Amino acid sequence: MATMCSTISGLLAVGLLLLGVHGPADACSCGPSHPQQAYCQADVVIKGKIVGSKLISMDNSSDPNAFQWIQYEVQQQKMYKGFEKVEQVRHVYTPLSEFVCGMVLRADEMNEEYVLTGSLGTDGKVLINICSFNRLWSQLSLGQQAGLERRYDAGCRCTVVPCLSLPCGVTEDSQCLWTDGIFTGNWNGTQSRRYACSMKPTGLCQWVSARSTKARALFRKESQ
Repeated sequence: MATMCSTISGLLAVGLLLLGVHGPADACSCGPSHPQQAYCQADVVIKGKIVGSKLISMDNSSDPNAFQWIQYEVQQQKMYKGFEKVEQVRHVYTPLSEFVCGMVLRADEMNEEYVLTGSLGTDGKVLINICSFNRLWSQLSLGQQAGLERRYDAGCRCTVVPCLSLPCGVTEDSQCLWTDGIFTGNWNGTQSRRYACSMKPTGLCQWVSARSTKARALFRKESQ
């Protein structure tokens, strides 16, 4: 299910409708998105260390009132998705203001390893925001790390549907119902941290442990 980052739709050509490192600012609304759905909707997914930043104007304008972006310098360590679109990610870009969903890092959040999911702008720049799935690597569960390695990609024929209110359910065999938030108030719960949505040979999608023998067997069948 698509989610919404309402205040940046006019600013980003391709919006990433995913969860981010921080909670959304008051004027920025981000809906829930499972890490697998975030992975599948992104153009580029990498693991990398953010080592520097500077303010830029995307159109190289000298106007001090021009809309400003943060250019983060990235030391890419691994690419999970986007091989056919970009050779290597050296910079990612985000709006300067959290008011428009910019991912503004504090000084103590720099020089850390992150998983970064981004969309490609028309000029080839990788765009991120706080609605993107951008997390400190150290905060990922083992299931999420396993998902990034292969599980999420193999499950992209499925759709993870968040349960936003009761009653809720799925309408297609290709959907998995995500209930973390409705029961706990925390979307980073068990299904988010431990499970992937996998399609069986019959076309039915179901939750499987991202690290289980059953999951590995299902994904092997898909790749054959």
